[in-house]
Amino acid sequence: MILASYIFFCILLIYAFMMAWFVMGFIKTNYFIATDETSTPLTIIICARNEEKTIGRCLASILKQDYDLKNVQLILINDASTDSTVFQAESVLKNSKINYKIISNPIRKGKKLSITYAISQTTNELLVMRDADTFTTSTLWLQNISDYYNATNSDLIIAPIVIANNVGVLWALQAIETNVLTLINCGSSFFKNPFLCNGANLIFTRSIFEKVNGYSSHLKIESGDDVLFLEDVKKIPNAKINFLKSEQAIVYTYPAFSFKNLLQQKVRWASKFKTNKNKLNLVLAILSFLVNLLWLFCLFYSFLIPKNGGFILFFVLFKLIIDFLLLFLASRFVKNKGLGLYGLPVACVYPMYACVVAATSVFIKPKWKL
Repeated sequence: MILASYIFFCILLIYAFMMAWFVMGFIKTNYFIATDETSTPLTIIICARNEEKTIGRCLASILKQDYDLKNVQLILINDASTDSTVFQAESVLKNSKINYKIISNPIRKGKKLSITYAISQTTNELLVMRDADTFTTSTLWLQNISDYYNATNSDLIIAPIVIANNVGVLWALQAIETNVLTLINCGSSFFKNPFLCNGANLIFTRSIFEKVNGYSSHLKIESGDDVLFLEDVKKIPNAKINFLKSEQAIVYTYPAFSFKNLLQQKVRWASKFKTNKNKLNLVLAILSFLVNLLWLFCLFYSFLIPKNGGFILFFVLFKLIIDFLLLFLASRFVKNKGLGLYGLPVACVYPMYACVVAATSVFIKPKWKL
């Protein structure tokens, strides 16, 4: 068991050094504050399918932006919804001053084809992707994007996604995981090796979209309009990819309200990573799974065989310390109300959750929205 203990700690130390690398990049990334100096013409593209409950709030938060809406074009692609998505959208947009267009697909075409068609309908260079089940609380979301784009001349801007405030361990589990992934995303971007992004708040130029030939390299894969597209952009020489570290640039999305729905969501996300050849993503996934699995083993071992479990129990405590440090740093950027109260419960539950998600992702096929 002594040899096994050393092996366990070697794995944990590798994990700790990797997290320290991400943290270093996150700390070194400067916060960005809008200067209100630009008003870049841009197009917001939203692909929606059966989002009658969320599309209204999404669009309303866009209309409230403190930005010259004359320079904003909004294209909503209704991907053959069977509910009142279009009606809800029209009721919000019809009396607004924004230049908008609602395009309805007669049959479901999926997000990638829908976005591709939307891009063909605009001449603006700067393209802003949003999901229909998102909203913003800051009125400077667009101003931050415009100012940051002009300050950095980025080809692709990765912007932060946060789980909206709620209560309960299930919500906290998702919120903490998302916040830590935001930290990791920011840190890896600083070192010019981004491997995560979210299409719910993703900005890129029309030029870079054309250079990578859109989504053609992964068009047959249902998901991946974000991370697989990111990998294609990284192949372009001298492509500028940056993370927009700004609280005002945050876009909020809703948590899954049942563990079943959460698992289905994770399986869908995992489906795109199976075709993602990014080695850093693979290493982090395997390493995280091993650390969480070993944490569970060590926890049960220290209770079943107390006299031999002292050294092993230290593994449990060391991993908890790492997790709390990540949570603390991420919370300085993303300030979810009341999330700190769930730190310890989530830290204890997360290893089991991570292992279940990993196993489910391997054996269960993704279930897409009908």
